[in-house]
Amino acid sequence: MMKNIKLYVLLLSAALASASCNKWLDGAQPTDQNLDEIQFSSEVGINSVLNGFYRILSSESLYGGAMTMTSLELLAHYYFYEEDLLNKDDFISFNHMSRYLYSEDVVRNPFSGVWNTSYNAIFQINNFIRNVSSSVGVLSEAKKNMLLGEAYGLRAFLHFDLFRIFASPTQQLPYNTSAEVIPHETQTSEAFFALLMQDIEQAKELLKDDPIITDGVIDLTGIQPTDNVTDGEIFDRYLRNYRMNYYALLALQARALMFNGDTQQAAAVADSLIRNTFNGTPFYWTDKSSVLNDRNYIFYSEVIFGVYNLDLYTTWERYTNGTRQGQTYAVNMSNLHGNIFRFDNTGADVSLWEDVRISQWTPSPAGQGLYVSVKFANFVHSNENNPIRYLQPLIRMSEMYYIVAENFLRNGQVSEAVSLLNEVRFRRGSQLESLPDPNTTTAELAFEMLEAEYYKEFYAEGQVFFYLKRQNSSSIFNANQQGRVPTSSFTPPTGSIYIIPIPDGETNL
Repeated sequence: MMKNIKLYVLLLSAALASASCNKWLDGAQPTDQNLDEIQFSSEVGINSVLNGFYRILSSESLYGGAMTMTSLELLAHYYFYEEDLLNKDDFISFNHMSRYLYSEDVVRNPFSGVWNTSYNAIFQINNFIRNVSSSVGVLSEAKKNMLLGEAYGLRAFLHFDLFRIFASPTQQLPYNTSAEVIPHETQTSEAFFALLMQDIEQAKELLKDDPIITDGVIDLTGIQPTDNVTDGEIFDRYLRNYRMNYYALLALQARALMFNGDTQQAAAVADSLIRNTFNGTPFYWTDKSSVLNDRNYIFYSEVIFGVYNLDLYTTWERYTNGTRQGQTYAVNMSNLHGNIFRFDNTGADVSLWEDVRISQWTPSPAGQGLYVSVKFANFVHSNENNPIRYLQPLIRMSEMYYIVAENFLRNGQVSEAVSLLNEVRFRRGSQLESLPDPNTTTAELAFEMLEAEYYKEFYAEGQVFFYLKRQNSSSIFNANQQGRVPTSSFTPPTGSIYIIPIPDGETNL
C-alpha cells in the first residue's frame, strides 16, 4: 500500500499564509475566496501572483541558496571543511553536510526547507492554474496561454528537483496537481515521471507562441522613456530568459530525460535545442572579453532560464566575504587546481590559464590556500537595466552540449563526444592546440573531462551533485586536497550519499 505524505498539513499552512499575506493584495481580505476573486480579477493582479512564484524560487531555501550556492555544493565537495574538527562549532555544518550525515539537524533543516518551500509553491501554482483557467474576460487567450504555460512549467521544474533530491527505490513522492488541501498519495518513480512529462508537454503546447520564439531574448538596456513601453509589454516580451519560457521547457525536458536514463531521447531534445536556437538568436556563445571586462561569469547570452534575485549580491557577500573557516564558502586551491581544473592547470599562476572560468576565483581571507568565487559579486553595473544584473542562472546552453556529449560516450562515439567538449572549452578560452585530440582520447578520460566540465561550468548552480547521483559515481573529489575519495568511505544513515531522506514528519509508514 502506498504511503500517504502529510502534504495536507503543509498545504493548509500555505493556504492560510496566502490568505493573510499582503504581498498578494493591498490590505487584508476576509476570506480566501475574496482574495482569489480580487487578485485574479485583473491582469495586473494575475501578473503579480505569477511574479511571486519567481520570488519564491529566488529565496535562500531554494535557488537563492540551498539549491545552488550552499547545501548542494557542499554535497558535491566544492567547499573546504576541516576533517579533524568534526565537533568544532564553526565546522559542524560544513562537516556534517560534506560527510552526508543526513540525520543531523544542520543537514536535515536545509532539505526540510527545500521540501516545504517547494510544495508550498506548488500548491500556490495549482491555485493560480485553477483561477486563471476559469477566468473569463480578464486576459486575452494568448496571454492566458502564456501565463498558464509558465505555471505548468514551474510546477514541473519544482517537482523535478524534488524528484532529483528525494526520490529513491525506498522513497516515493507525491506529484501534486491539486489546489485542494487534501492528502496526496505518493507515486512510483514511473508514475511521477509520467506526470512530469505530462506537465512539460502541456506547458509546451500553451507556450507554442511564446514571444521568445519570434522576438528572442530582448533586454531592457535600450528602452528610453520616450518609447512609452508599458509594464504589460515589459512583462510579456522582455527578458524571457528570466522566466519559464518555451526553450526552457525543452531544456528541462532534456535534463529530466537524461536523469531518468533515456539518454538517447535527452540528447535528441538537447541537440535540437542547440541547432535551432544557438545560432545568434535567441542564444549565442559569450565572448571571452565579456567575461573578463564585464565580469559576466554567468555567460548571460547562453542562459535559457533564470530568476531575478534582488538579494543575490548581499546573500553572496555574506557567504563568501568572511574570515572564519567553516562559515565562509571557500574552495581549497588543491581541489581547484588538482581536481576541478585538472585539465587546464598550466602552472601556479592562475592568471596565465587559458580558461576564463578560472578568472572568477580569488584568494580568500578565510585561510591560506583557500579561494572564493566572485561569480555573483556586485560589480555595480552602470545601467540598472543591464540584463546581467541580479540574474541567477538555472539552465544554460552548455548543459545541452554536455548531454549530447554524454550520449555519444555511452554509444561508443568518443571522438564526437570529445569534439563537443572541446567546443565548450574553446569558447571558454582554451586554445585549440591545448585541447585533446578527439581521435586518441579514451572513453575513460573523456568521462573524466565531462565531470570536470560540470564542476567548472556550474559552480554555485547546484548541478554537480545531481550529475554524480545520475552516474551513481563510486568516488567524489576530495574537497580538501587533490584526488578523490570513495563514496563508500562515508556512512550516511540512508546507506548511500545519493539518498537524502524525506524530512521527518512528512511520511506515514
